[in-house]
Amino acid sequence: MNTTEVKDMFRSYADEDDNTFLTNNQVNLYLSQAYHEFRRQVCAIDPFIYSVEHLFTMPTSGIADLTTTTPVLLGETAVMGTKLERILRLARINTIGDNQVIRYLDAMPSERTLGTWSYTFVNKKIITYASENAAYRLEYIPFHNVDFNAHQAYIDDLDGFHDMIPLYAYGKYAIRDGADSAQIIQESKRRLADLKGFLESGRSREGSQYVSDFDNGNF
Repeated sequence: MNTTEVKDMFRSYADEDDNTFLTNNQVNLYLSQAYHEFRRQVCAIDPFIYSVEHLFTMPTSGIADLTTTTPVLLGETAVMGTKLERILRLARINTIGDNQVIRYLDAMPSERTLGTWSYTFVNKKIITYASENAAYRLEYIPFHNVDFNAHQAYIDDLDGFHDMIPLYAYGKYAIRDGADSAQIIQESKRRLADLKGFLESGRSREGSQYVSDFDNGNF
């Protein structure tokens, strides 16, 4: 589904075909927040569907301020589409040009627990034990930048489950309208179960048949 189809489906659920009581800006807001929710459901099962990479050189201080990166990943000037929502992994790589992983670092809860191959994420900064200009790869989930006011715009590759977006949006609209729908709630639960089944076994059918002790987080 594209943005126009998702928007039309939401308006049909809300039974508001024009802007009299439900403006386009309000529809875009409901759908945008609903898509955030949809992505979080996906990421709870397979976060790497939406993962992107940011390559950078760690300062000699061992502290990377994500409000000063290019592009800016956090803070007032960060923009949707690249703004960081969730860190997945941090890897030490050979060079920014080659982008070959030397080792993934272990995530630690605080600076006190840092070791040679570990990092912690505090406020808007990644802190490591490093004291040299080394190359790193940050794998993370960004906030989406889909504009549901755009005409027939691409959303993502999970087209078969985009009907969940207007379902979630209606749930937010129902707070304002004071009109919960048992059918909407029931369908949302059913489609979430379908999504989980698809991501866990249907999207990569062969991969789900095997269990391995190998952990992608360690090299």
